[in-house]
Amino acid sequence: MKEVRADYHTSRWTFQRARRSVFVAAIAVFAAACGSDSPSGPGTPPPAATPIGKYAISTLNGKALPVALAADTNYKYEVTVGTFALTSDGKYSAVITYRQTIPDNVSIFVDSTGGTWALTGTAIQFTNSQDGSKDNAVWSNDLLTFVETDGKITNTWVYKR
Repeated sequence: MKEVRADYHTSRWTFQRARRSVFVAAIAVFAAACGSDSPSGPGTPPPAATPIGKYAISTLNGKALPVALAADTNYKYEVTVGTFALTSDGKYSAVITYRQTIPDNVSIFVDSTGGTWALTGTAIQFTNSQDGSKDNAVWSNDLLTFVETDGKITNTWVYKR
């Protein structure tokens, strides 16, 4: 009889442990499923489904602003700040501030432009309303990336929402 009782307690203990294991596994699966799908971690909103919004220059050629576009011993031309806005009616506006430094003189220049934009997949084409010129960017994870080449120099502008 003791043997039967030992088997009963052993099997009861095994079933209780199995139920607890299943319960713990279910909680782990539920917690993982409720975790963030965001590549930036919990608490960070996922990337937007549309590029509409306001952006600021995050980096220029991989560096934080200000960044020199040209520099030598007596001259420096830098980008100090830049913004880009895309609206739901297909229009954009861009404003970039430059600082030019020469001996005994610092000048600030603000350049602005605007026009229309069209999205195809992750590619955005911008058409300048002043001169009809076109520019392209890649939109991904709330970033707009422009790669500009003038034949000699290539600059990579990254704007972040």
